[in-house]
Amino acid sequence: MNQAVENTEKQKTEERNKIDGQQFYNAFAKGAEKVIEKRRSLDEINVFPVADSDTGKNMAQTLRSVAQASEPEESVGSVTQDMAQAALLSSRGNSGIILAQFLNGISKATKDRDRLHLEEFARAMKVAANHAYEATNQPVEGTILTVMREWSRSFSEFVSRKKDLMESLDYSLDTARQSLEDTKNRLKELREADVVDAGAKGFVLFLEGISTFFKEGSTASFSRFRNLEDAGSSHVIEESQGVEGPRYCTEVVLAGEELSTEELRSKAVEFGNSLVIAGGDGQYHVHIHTDNPGELVYELSKTGTVTDQKVDDMKKQHQAAYERESSVAIVTDSTCDLPEAVLDRLPVYTVPLQVNFGQDQYMDKVTIKPNQFYRMLEELEDEEEFPTSSQPSVGDFKNTYSYLLDHYDSILSLHISGKLSGTYETAVKAAEEFEEDRISVIDSQQLSTSLGLVVQELAGELETDPNLEYLTKKAKELSDRSRILVSVRNLKYMIRGGRVSKLKGFLARILNFKPIISVEEGESELHGKPLLRSTNYRQILDMMGEADSEKGIKKYALGHVSAPEEASKLARMIENDLGLEPDYSMDISPLIGSHAGIGAVSVSYLTE
Repeated sequence: MNQAVENTEKQKTEERNKIDGQQFYNAFAKGAEKVIEKRRSLDEINVFPVADSDTGKNMAQTLRSVAQASEPEESVGSVTQDMAQAALLSSRGNSGIILAQFLNGISKATKDRDRLHLEEFARAMKVAANHAYEATNQPVEGTILTVMREWSRSFSEFVSRKKDLMESLDYSLDTARQSLEDTKNRLKELREADVVDAGAKGFVLFLEGISTFFKEGSTASFSRFRNLEDAGSSHVIEESQGVEGPRYCTEVVLAGEELSTEELRSKAVEFGNSLVIAGGDGQYHVHIHTDNPGELVYELSKTGTVTDQKVDDMKKQHQAAYERESSVAIVTDSTCDLPEAVLDRLPVYTVPLQVNFGQDQYMDKVTIKPNQFYRMLEELEDEEEFPTSSQPSVGDFKNTYSYLLDHYDSILSLHISGKLSGTYETAVKAAEEFEEDRISVIDSQQLSTSLGLVVQELAGELETDPNLEYLTKKAKELSDRSRILVSVRNLKYMIRGGRVSKLKGFLARILNFKPIISVEEGESELHGKPLLRSTNYRQILDMMGEADSEKGIKKYALGHVSAPEEASKLARMIENDLGLEPDYSMDISPLIGSHAGIGAVSVSYLTE
C-alpha cells in the first residue's frame, strides 16, 4: 500500500516536472509581463554601455513582440521555434538582441520536442546562455550575460540535486539576484552610478515572472500596458554619465542562404563596438554601436538582402533624458533640412522617411547619405528603378512619441506638406494613441530648408518655455511666412517622381526651359521659363527682392543637390544685391533631391 502511494507521488512529481508548449509559452509571457510592468525603472538605471535610457523600453518591446507573435501550442519545439523567429525580427537594443539569441539557443536545444523533462529544460537554459555569449563579439562581465550564465548553471545544478522544478527555480533565483547585485562591483560605470546593470535586472525580472507562473498558474495580459504609468525608481543618473563612444545604435536584419556569423562579424567589427549577432540558418540580426550606419548598411548589403533596419541616435536620446531645457519637444521628419550641428543643440527629434532604391530600402539621411545617394542616382540606367519614397510607419511615430513623452510634457510635431507626402497623416494617426492635449501635429505645407527655417525658429521660441497651444499657433504663422524657390537644371527627375505632369515636362524639354519651382499652399508650382541658369538666378533675386521690399526677409537658407559651387554662387549674388548672408547652406535630403535632380539649388526665406 505504501509502495503504491509512493509510486503515485513519484508519478505526480514527474508529471509536474514535465513542461509542454502551452506551459512554456505562458511562463514566457508571464516573464515578459513582469519586464513590461517595470520597464521605466529599468530605463532610469540604464548606464552601460551608454546612458541612453532605453534598456527597459527595448527589452519590453522585444518580449511583448515575441509573446504576441507566438501561440500556446502543445509542442514545446513549435513554440520555441516561433519565439526565436519572432525575436530575431523584433528584438531591439543590446539587451533585446541578447534575449533573441537566448531564445534562439532554446529553440535549437528543444527542436522536435513535444514536452521537456526537467533535466532537458535545464540543459536548454545552459545552451541558451552559451548562445547569448557566442553572439556577442566582446562579452563584458557584469552584464545580462553574466547573470544568464550564472543562473543557468545554478538552475542546472539544483535540478540535478532537487529533482523538482519549483525548488530549483527558487534556489537559482537567489543566485540570479546575487549575480545581479554583484554587477555593480564588476563594472566601474555601475559602481560610480551606484546601480545594477539594467539589462541584467530585466532578465531577473523575467525569471521572477516565470517562477510566478509555475507557482500560481496565472497567465499574462498585455492590454493593460498600453498606457502604463510605472512609479519606477527614485535613482537619477547624473548628466556627467553621458554618451561616450559611437553615436548610433544600429540594427540590421539580413537574409541570405550563404550568410554566416563569421562573415557578418568580419564586415561589421571595424565599424564600432557592442557588436552582437543573433540568428542562423540564413537569417541574422546584427546590432552594433557605430558612427557610420550608412556605410555599415552598405557593406552588409553586399552579403545578403537587408530586410529590416533600425537606428537610434543615442546622443539625442541622452539629450531627451538628461539635458532638457524645455518642457516641449519638437518632432519633424527627415525632409526637414537643417545642418546636423544645429539639430544637435536643439530639442528637435527627426523621424526618417524611407528611400527605396530598387529592392533595397534605406533610412533617409541615416543609412543613406546624400553623396552616396546621388552617386547611385547618376549611375541609374533603368528608369523603372527610379528611387521611390515611403513615409514612416505609425509605429515609427508611436515609438518616438512614447519615448519623448517619458521626458517632456508635450510634443509639437511638424511635417512636410500633406499634399506631397502621407507623413503628416501618419503622424496624426500615431498621435491619436496618446493623450489629446500632449501632442499637436501640424501640416507645415513646406519642405526641405523652408521647413528647416520654421523648425529652427520654433526651437528658438522654446528658450522662454512657451506652452503647446502657443507653439501650435506660432508654427502655423511661421509656415505662412516661409517660402522655397528651387532652380532646377531640367524637369526629368520631377517628372519621374510625379511632381510635374509629363505634358509640362515635355514642353519644358523641347524648349530647354529651366523653370523655378516653388511650393504654394503645399503643392509644387512652376514659375517662368528662363533658358539660362544665370537668368534663372536673376528671377529668384527679383522674387526675393520683392518679398524683402514688401515684408522684409528675416533669414534665408540655401539647399543644393550635390552642387555646393552653384549654391555659393547664388549666395554671393544675393549678398551683392540684397546685402543678406545665408543662415546656412547644405546638401539637402536625398529624398527631396531625387525629385529636384542633381544640380538643383534652392533658396528658402522667412519674412518678418
